[in-house]
Amino acid sequence: MPDAALILPGFFGKLPAMGDFVTRRLPASFVGRWDRWISQHLVHRFSQGSMEDAPVLRFLLGGETFGAMTGVILASADRAGRRFPLTIAAAPPLAAAGISSVAADWFDALEATGTSARDNKMDGDGLATCLAALPYPAINVSDDMTPGMIFWTRGCEAVEIDADAPEITLDPFFPGAPGDA
Repeated sequence: MPDAALILPGFFGKLPAMGDFVTRRLPASFVGRWDRWISQHLVHRFSQGSMEDAPVLRFLLGGETFGAMTGVILASADRAGRRFPLTIAAAPPLAAAGISSVAADWFDALEATGTSARDNKMDGDGLATCLAALPYPAINVSDDMTPGMIFWTRGCEAVEIDADAPEITLDPFFPGAPGDA
């Protein structure tokens, strides 16, 4: 099992301090598939209303979806105002559902760092530097492994998401936003 101190979060998406998409420390194999999924199921949801009012989703992905990955997704945009969510994520040694409560402080820190970047307080290099101080926590989670996809928000219960048909389970996270077509 990899040393947790070596598992640093990376990111993919848009930042107001940058002109277009920015990616750091995430594998291209994940980013390509994640980009397609977000484009199909989340971009239109995160494009409604103000970015500050949009939920910050916390997620855990298991091996049957995109490979083990966990982190946060928040509304963001590039310098020109083109919206696309910012994902901050790390590849945990195990995709155990209990991470949502055991690592709550880590998710809080990812959310705060992502919000600062989204609020134009840092560029891609600044975000990468801040995230280097937030390695995946050395935690012991003995829950069942998650094969699929789980989303939650701060203080809320985790919800299993069907990656192929997520519309119904995503709707409660985005009240008032139009569902998937």
